[in-house]
Amino acid sequence: MDATPGFAAIGQSLGGHNAIYTAVLDQRIQAVVSSCGFDSYLDYYGGDTARWYFGKGWCQIRYMPRLSNYRGRLEEIPFDFHELLGALAPRPIFVNAPLGDGNFQWRSVDRCVAAAKPVYRLLDDEKNLIVRHPDTGHEFPDEVRHEAFRFIDSVLKGK
Repeated sequence: MDATPGFAAIGQSLGGHNAIYTAVLDQRIQAVVSSCGFDSYLDYYGGDTARWYFGKGWCQIRYMPRLSNYRGRLEEIPFDFHELLGALAPRPIFVNAPLGDGNFQWRSVDRCVAAAKPVYRLLDDEKNLIVRHPDTGHEFPDEVRHEAFRFIDSVLKGK
């Protein structure tokens, strides 16, 4: 029996994209759950770039100093979430993208996931990229959160 401990990253909102960032940088993380945590940088808050200028949202100077340098030049950011998701392949990812999330748009999440799926498909692990769309706002509803916990459990236990 392998005694290597398993690790997962799970987060809601700011923690949702931090789970992705952390997993991209740390191969020990075997499973990722991102709840209300991302969409394309170009689509964030529906593309409202004023949120970047006035320190609102998650790419503010006090949080992501280097990324905040792209305020007003979002199309120049050298990566986006579809590439981060693809970089995680074939590790399992569970995404909660509510239909009524006012921060991160579920359609943009779906485009990011669709762009990453070919990498998972190439590695024959397309089933490792799971997305749920509950009919809620910027929330991690109990039933989806419990599914996410079962997902982590199954990955870490090798099921």
